[in-house]
Amino acid sequence: MVEESGLIIARSKHKVLESVQKRGIMPWEISWGKQGYGGRKGGLFFVWGVDPSPLAERAMTAMIRLYTNEKQVTPRIFYVCYAGTHTSVVASALHLGVISTEDIETLGYMALTCIPYFDRRKTGDIGVSLNVGKDEYGSDVYVLGTGWPGLSLELCLCDLIELASPDARACLCRVRGFLDFQARFGGFLSRRFNFVEPGRHIIARSLAKQVPLLHQAARHCLDLSFKWKDNGSHTDGEVILIDGCKQGRVGIQG
Repeated sequence: MVEESGLIIARSKHKVLESVQKRGIMPWEISWGKQGYGGRKGGLFFVWGVDPSPLAERAMTAMIRLYTNEKQVTPRIFYVCYAGTHTSVVASALHLGVISTEDIETLGYMALTCIPYFDRRKTGDIGVSLNVGKDEYGSDVYVLGTGWPGLSLELCLCDLIELASPDARACLCRVRGFLDFQARFGGFLSRRFNFVEPGRHIIARSLAKQVPLLHQAARHCLDLSFKWKDNGSHTDGEVILIDGCKQGRVGIQG
């Protein structure tokens, strides 16, 4: 018997179960992730709680591909924002030591505009994680945009990581809440209307004020990376989703 593979996305769990039963799979045969939004039977993955869309499919397919049949389980930190090119890039740069809070104090907001990938990824990159380096404890660091689905998509991605690789150690750190109206407006100018220079400077000015708080979020993830290295002999997987904004303040939901 050839095992079916693929991805099924539905808004409700009822629709998912209805779809899998048409394929001859019974509900009790499905393994579900800890968040309860993703399931798996063999090579077939099921996800509910997010609207089916090209973005959702692109993000989920890319994450499954990253973790399926991985020969060596690599700890990963994903910094997650709307487009994967603003707050996530700044947070990852702080995590990796590419920039520091002192750089902002000395050079001002212009230090942010020099970070690789800052305000440079395209709309088509939303949903696809980008590896930006390896931290001092051996964890790979990524930036990821989850677009308009936001939290609902991120919960699904956590389940898919766990199901694709039960021994995976991964953290999705949400940092989109650091974007205020000024930064959102700047991103709109730069990414949507192609007014790159003025938009980029508006975003950088806004995010420069948030660097101390973004640094706290990065420190939290760096501590987690250290814990994973320290417990390297233990093979238990751990997939967690944290609100990086709450490491410094209550974040804006969305």
